[in-house]
Amino acid sequence: MDKLEILNLILVSFISCIPTGANGQGLNFQMRHDHITLYEDQNPRFSYQVKTKAVAGQYPRANYVHPLYSLSGEVLTEDFPSDHLHQRGIFWSWHQLYVDNERLGDPWECEGITWIVDTTMTETHNKSAVLQSVVNWLPEGWQTPVLREDVLISYSKTDPDHYELDFEITLTALVEGLQIGGSEDEKGYGGFSARLKIPDDIQFFSHEGEVTPQKTPVEAGGWVNVKGSFHADQNEPTGVVIMCDPDALKSFRGWILRRSNSMQNPAFPGRKPLAIPKSGPSHFRNKLIVYRKSPDRRWIEKRYKKFINQ
Repeated sequence: MDKLEILNLILVSFISCIPTGANGQGLNFQMRHDHITLYEDQNPRFSYQVKTKAVAGQYPRANYVHPLYSLSGEVLTEDFPSDHLHQRGIFWSWHQLYVDNERLGDPWECEGITWIVDTTMTETHNKSAVLQSVVNWLPEGWQTPVLREDVLISYSKTDPDHYELDFEITLTALVEGLQIGGSEDEKGYGGFSARLKIPDDIQFFSHEGEVTPQKTPVEAGGWVNVKGSFHADQNEPTGVVIMCDPDALKSFRGWILRRSNSMQNPAFPGRKPLAIPKSGPSHFRNKLIVYRKSPDRRWIEKRYKKFINQ
């Protein structure tokens, strides 16, 4: 039995106490083999990958959301897509990982790093639910982790036509001299990302109207509405709104948007690595709004103001 198998067996002991939600009513979390899924009245909303997952032993990863489901239960995200096998559902990662200027791996490409989900806790209420996890980053060849990640994913639903997922990520360096950075080119992508099943009629909108994707980041403010025929019923407009707080993101680069075969990403910190000091944690937040009736700009702006003022 190798090291990864031992870690996954240990993990099972931490999450075995998660309720199975056998009655299938209301909001409940269910553990299935290697992931935790939130259900609402037997309808899946999202799954969180707890144990390491790989394809033919390549691109091993954990600590991400897939599938993300529409309100009708259709899968909105992709995992191990053939064009970019390293991309995975809703994830947050970076190409560069350094300690004392030594390159340790490429977390974005799932190379040289293992994410160990040490603990997972869940809680449900009438119209909301919370999943928390503690994740340690263990570089290849290291005996101890270099970074602790605290993940908080909050689900809420206030009407039948949309639900919201809030992501709060806290990064705490466990060693001195730790740095993370985006892609080492003019795109500078990295951070919170959504690998969606992109329909042919995809459109992007911001607070100023329609946005045209470019090779490099585009300015689109703090939110982008990704709209298209995600639904089997194409007469019903559906989509996902992605939000970030640019003022709280160090070296925010703008939005990497793609019409096909890639992810959507409010990029930070760019190609120049960002120090994660051991003296204090670093935080960032994002929100997803999954809808089946396209909201107007004023409605999204109202939700956005609430998000940044939390």
